Amino acid sequence: MTTTIHVLEKPKLNNPIFIEGLPGIGYVGRNATGYLIEELKAVKFAEVYSDHFPPVVLLEPSKKGLMIPIKNELYYWKAKKKGQSDIILLIGDSQSMDPQGHYEITNKVIELLKTYNVSKLITIGGFATGKMIEKRVCKVYGAASDEEQIKIFEKIGVKFKNTNIGQIIGASGLMIVEGHRQGIPGVCLMGETSGMLLSDPKSTESVIEIISKYLGIKIDMTKLEQRIKEIEKVIKKIEDLQTKIMSGTKDTKSDESLGYIG
Repeated sequence: MTTTIHVLEKPKLNNPIFIEGLPGIGYVGRNATGYLIEELKAVKFAEVYSDHFPPVVLLEPSKKGLMIPIKNELYYWKAKKKGQSDIILLIGDSQSMDPQGHYEITNKVIELLKTYNVSKLITIGGFATGKMIEKRVCKVYGAASDEEQIKIFEKIGVKFKNTNIGQIIGASGLMIVEGHRQGIPGVCLMGETSGMLLSDPKSTESVIEIISKYLGIKIDMTKLEQRIKEIEKVIKKIEDLQTKIMSGTKDTKSDESLGYIG
């Protein structure tokens, strides 16, 4: 099996910070990185293809009948102000289906990042609680490659403590460990999420706020705020339905769809 990186452009970057967000619990990483790419107007410069991705092709939504392969994509953003850092972002359709692929893809990406003298790795995932989160702001938990990173991110609100999860599965954890082994420090940021929603914009927003603080950049949250309101309406409908079921009542007049999730 093979993994290849197709380079479209070779940008000149100054010790960039790397941010990874691939599909996972609550799609927190995928959504946060996608939102950053969109709001920063980051530029795609490479594509990652691998035999370890699922044997699936996607249909291009904007072009009738056109098939496209599953891939991961690398984007870059150049700092606009003094004190900001250049950024490389990794987003994708899928993670590897097998352990060998996780290691192969991770090391291929880190190999490329080293050519740009990446100064730090930030990976994003979800921290599943198993219950609906009612509060407006979700906590962001962290796990880091070293004590220095813990101190840095604790100061901006990340929670580092012993948890009962015991392990981080997939690219978000593996990239930090493999990067540290090759001399690049890093931190994994995990947005608190129920784990029961396909997509959790509240958790996504909390993670983006932490990242924007660290990077010293301002991100417009307007679009996310709208998605949060839509999710809250869905949750309210679910709770109302559960209450009716528990009380033995049924609203025969209402056939309203739960509608939007994600």
